[in-house]
Amino acid sequence: MNAAHKIVVLVGSIFLAVGVFVGIIFAIVAEPGKFPLAMLSLPGGFLLIGGSMDIVVAILVHNKKMIVKKGVKYPAKIYGYTENTSVKVNNTYMMDTIVHYFDSYHVEREAIIPTGFTRGAGMYPIGLTIDIFEYNGKYGYDPDSVRDERLPGEEELMDDKPVAPDKLRLVAVRCPNCGSSFRAATGYSSKCPYCGNYLNVNM
Repeated sequence: MNAAHKIVVLVGSIFLAVGVFVGIIFAIVAEPGKFPLAMLSLPGGFLLIGGSMDIVVAILVHNKKMIVKKGVKYPAKIYGYTENTSVKVNNTYMMDTIVHYFDSYHVEREAIIPTGFTRGAGMYPIGLTIDIFEYNGKYGYDPDSVRDERLPGEEELMDDKPVAPDKLRLVAVRCPNCGSSFRAATGYSSKCPYCGNYLNVNM
């Protein structure tokens, strides 16, 4: 749960508390056996708004957990930060994290993971390694996986611009080490998914 989620949950909880408090006051001052339906509109409105905010956050958090649970895991390098212009807190945009990683074809990719940092607060140092998860084109991450680990080819991850998927040409290749066949991108060094051997594809 990032900072924006926590703020929404806090505001939603305040609305819920106000709704309960107002409902109790109305119940006390109302005559016994007489509780006009109109009196329910005010506390009911607070409860509806607060409950909706908390439910929306719960759904978003659940979806993020499913990405981590079902997604493909990749170690990635923290490359930089970008503003999330859809979320603004205290008149400031939240910051999401840009990461670079090698996909299953050992081709460099760039992804933006929804860390939702407030600017300058709790942001990860650039160059550290983090585990990300890709599921149906959406990305999640493990906040506890941030570490100072050197990855094979990390100089390429930190210096070169990732290749757009539509610029790749995938061909069938055979690993000279184990004899397995798999698809790899031409013009790049690819890692065999079966034995881990690297080979250059120059077709």
